[in-house]
Amino acid sequence: MGQKTDKIFERAKVNLHEGNDKKALRLVNQVLNREPAHSKALRYKALIKMSADDFAEAEEFLLFAIDQKPEDDQLYQMLGSFYQNNAEPEMALAQFKKSIDLNPQNYLAHKGLGMLYANALDEHENAITYYTKAIHINDQEADLYFNRGCSNMIIQEMEQAKKDLKRAAEEGHEKAQGMLDQYFS
Repeated sequence: MGQKTDKIFERAKVNLHEGNDKKALRLVNQVLNREPAHSKALRYKALIKMSADDFAEAEEFLLFAIDQKPEDDQLYQMLGSFYQNNAEPEMALAQFKKSIDLNPQNYLAHKGLGMLYANALDEHENAITYYTKAIHINDQEADLYFNRGCSNMIIQEMEQAKKDLKRAAEEGHEKAQGMLDQYFS
């Protein structure tokens, strides 16, 4: 990537973080005109498209981005999250698994699978497996412990649920202490 392309991309990031999506999109498009397979620009454009609430356009761009960079695990994870947020659990499942096949350390894909199994598919043992994998990669995220704790409660693994909820509370999860007080006092 050239210096000028780097500077354009940095300006795009700043604009996106400031909420100026139109200017960010224009700058990201400039980067992609220079380098059509620029991974970060593809991801940022995907984020902008996903936030625009046009399902078909966002899906089309994510699939295009994956065609450009089929080895980019984050794009598959983003597509999985997109499908998950749009009530397409089977499609989300496939994308999260592709992401993990490319990068077993993608904790967001593991977390996404955990949430998908727990919330959409009601398969809490599978959810616990993926939450656990995500925790092994990133053990500082309170949501992972809280969600795993809830799944453990559902399958009646109360001792493990209590440990998870305690850790979630220690990590600052806002609902964890209430769950501990309600179910384990």
